[in-house]
Amino acid sequence: MMRRLIFMMMIGVLCNTYVWAQDTLRLVVQDRENRLPVWPAFINIYGQDGKLTTSTQTDEDGKATIVQNAYPVTVEVAMQGYEPYKKTWQQAPDNRTIKAVLTKKFSALDEVVVTGLSQPVKMKNALSVYQVIPRSQIQALGAVSLGDALRNQLNVTVGDAGILGSNIRMQGMSGDKVKILVDGMPVNGREFGNINLTQINMNNVERIELIQGPMSVVYGTDAIGGVINVITRKENKKIGARINTYAESIGKYNGDASVTYKLKERHQLTAGGGRNFFGGYKSIDRPLHYNGDTIHTSRAFFFKPYEQYLANVAYSYTAPSQFRLMFASDFMNEKVTNKGSLQTWDPWKAYAIDEYYHTTRSLNRLMAEGKAGKTGRWQSQNSYAHYYRIRNRVEQNMVTMERIPTNGTGDQDTSRFQTYTFRGNYINQYKLLQYNVGYDVNLDYARSLKVSGYDKEIQDYAVYTNLTYPLVKDKLTAQGGLRALYNTAYKAPVIPSINLLYTPSKVMQVRGSYSRGFRAPSLKEMYLSFIDQNHYIVGNPDIKAENSNHLQVSASYQAYERKADYVQFMVTGFYNAVNNGITLVNINPHDTNSISYRYHNITRQTNAIGTAQMDAQWRNFHLQLGYSYNYTFEEKGVYNAFDVVEANANLQYYWQKTGLNINLFYKLTGAQPFIQNNIDGTATYNGTQESLNMLDGSLEKKLFNNKLQVIAGVKNILNVTRRNVSGLSSTSTGSVHGTSGTGFLMPRSVYASLHFIID
Repeated sequence: MMRRLIFMMMIGVLCNTYVWAQDTLRLVVQDRENRLPVWPAFINIYGQDGKLTTSTQTDEDGKATIVQNAYPVTVEVAMQGYEPYKKTWQQAPDNRTIKAVLTKKFSALDEVVVTGLSQPVKMKNALSVYQVIPRSQIQALGAVSLGDALRNQLNVTVGDAGILGSNIRMQGMSGDKVKILVDGMPVNGREFGNINLTQINMNNVERIELIQGPMSVVYGTDAIGGVINVITRKENKKIGARINTYAESIGKYNGDASVTYKLKERHQLTAGGGRNFFGGYKSIDRPLHYNGDTIHTSRAFFFKPYEQYLANVAYSYTAPSQFRLMFASDFMNEKVTNKGSLQTWDPWKAYAIDEYYHTTRSLNRLMAEGKAGKTGRWQSQNSYAHYYRIRNRVEQNMVTMERIPTNGTGDQDTSRFQTYTFRGNYINQYKLLQYNVGYDVNLDYARSLKVSGYDKEIQDYAVYTNLTYPLVKDKLTAQGGLRALYNTAYKAPVIPSINLLYTPSKVMQVRGSYSRGFRAPSLKEMYLSFIDQNHYIVGNPDIKAENSNHLQVSASYQAYERKADYVQFMVTGFYNAVNNGITLVNINPHDTNSISYRYHNITRQTNAIGTAQMDAQWRNFHLQLGYSYNYTFEEKGVYNAFDVVEANANLQYYWQKTGLNINLFYKLTGAQPFIQNNIDGTATYNGTQESLNMLDGSLEKKLFNNKLQVIAGVKNILNVTRRNVSGLSSTSTGSVHGTSGTGFLMPRSVYASLHFIID
């Protein structure tokens, strides 16, 4: 009798277990781009009558368990910054593990950032102020290059420099004070102090992180105005492919593709390539006349034609011990054509002067990370960046089509820049004190006809540390940083920083920081030798590094937060003072006809910036508003005090019934002194440039279960084609002369892009 009772009890337990298993659904929520877990995603369960029956959320692994006893059932998944996921089952699914893949739409409160940090941190808990541009917004903007993606950001100005492509100013500071990174490693090859943003392509980019203000403790030189970190896509799928195409009515045609494959769950290999083409825009040819005839050739363009070929490869290995090894390489080859107007046109001869610029970029990165003991982690980041540029200037015979190289100084030039970077850090915790120690080695080599001695090098060896301690538990956190370095070419400064994060409540964060920064003199500024009949510009091996002091205070408040909906306000104040600015100085100041210049430390720049921003999501609406006021203090004898106002607005709406995403992007840049780019690459204020209003818009539609994404949009809806400048004055080192001028802009254009995903 006892045996029969025990047997019946076992049968009952098994039956109950079977019923429980039948009624249990396991939900796995992942990011579509990288297949990483999404948490905390909010999950709502609706019954047959459409009423909410239960709610839960995912854990750190992106998983949740749902106990369901009746069908049909509807599962809805919502997460800040993602498109909502919703699916209905009329009966119990055969596979009780359900995978919900969410598509990223915009950055949000729970966005995780990594730039300048030893480990990922949620944006609202970071000690510095971050801005994140996700891939979805990059695509909605129709952004092909980094310059396209940044044009709508507050305190960021992207300009066009002709044959040098697009450049940047951040917080009122020129591009030589802005650090550009890819996966945390520096991009080299600055021409006249700027990285050509057109050469940094967005085809394999997951997101962009911006930090306005110095990050010199971690990243060293050039990080005075801020840091821009381009983070590439990290695939995590068994097999997949992507195909992207882009066309714009002003003559841009692009295409790229990539494939990825996971081997034995530990190894991921990805490879891709593409081509970008731009036919040029805005003819600036002058008409020629002969014997009563007139010719318009339309050879020369204000916006120069270019063609780019791209390639990238990435490999990653993840061990059970959490050790990770990653290698990535990005390659770009570009040809820029600068055709000149006809110099002569008559029955005997017709010729023009043309220039061709061939540029090759590659950035190769090897990174490893893992655990050290129970609580420690280590990371090693190493890169080799190669920049190679050839300039050819020719006389183009329009009769015989023969090209004859010209023989002026610098007409035929080859420049090569190589940068080796070795970075590593170790992070651990002793009781409440978190410490991070690291090293940073940068070896720069340059070779150019315009460099005195042809070959030059600078070596930089640094160690740094960041110490973080909670002064008041869950309320006040302090972080102190210090960087010490040795440089082979100049006396390097010691760089300190201090950051405070005060959290008076769960919905409010107050940040304050002081830091110093520096910009090392470039090889060009130290060793330039540009001498011909019109120029005598030389470097100065005795110049010092620029140094700066910075204060920053910000407060953010989450006025409303419920599941995926929220409203956040943020105000920020910056104070920047840059000393020992490097610029060209006339060697013979009393000679009005002198063409002799040399680099010296003489300039100073001081400004104060205030910004107010709002970020909100309500159901299918996402709105970002921003306002910035930048006051630049007077520099006696150089320029008067002036102010600049900026405002931006981004509106995104997901029309769930049609599956359409509607995007609008607006930016106002107020009137300001005209920034004149001089022949040596420095910038001076000259004249006044009128205000600028720019508006872009796009529509997105996903088809075939999100496998195909179609985007169509309009850039420069208001069709602003010029930005007038008044009050220009002649300068001996400048490239502009007269009393008025015009800054040309791309006209209104229509674009379309297709993104096809196979996975």
